[in-house]
Amino acid sequence: MQFETGKTTLLTSSFEVLNQIVDILKRYPDYKMRIGGHTDSVGSSSTNQTLSEARAKACYDYLISKGIEASRLSFTGYGETKPIADNRYKDGRDKNRRVEFDIYLNE
Repeated sequence: MQFETGKTTLLTSSFEVLNQIVDILKRYPDYKMRIGGHTDSVGSSSTNQTLSEARAKACYDYLISKGIEASRLSFTGYGETKPIADNRYKDGRDKNRRVEFDIYLNE
């Protein structure tokens, strides 16, 4: 998932990936998922922290709305602390506005 600067609303283009995640989680009911929200470095650190949490929660809420149990999901915001690209350039900032999904199995 990627987001426009300052936005938390899921874009229509995000639904395909989210629906694939729903399918995987329904196929494997023992698996759980961590959802991590991220931002670029535009704006204050505290605003970006809040924004990243809201982005992760938007994905969390979508998955729940599709029948995934809340007990199988968790979400966290990382703000601008874990960039995957250089925030000095537009392309890098675009890549840093994202949500990552980590599927795991408790043993």
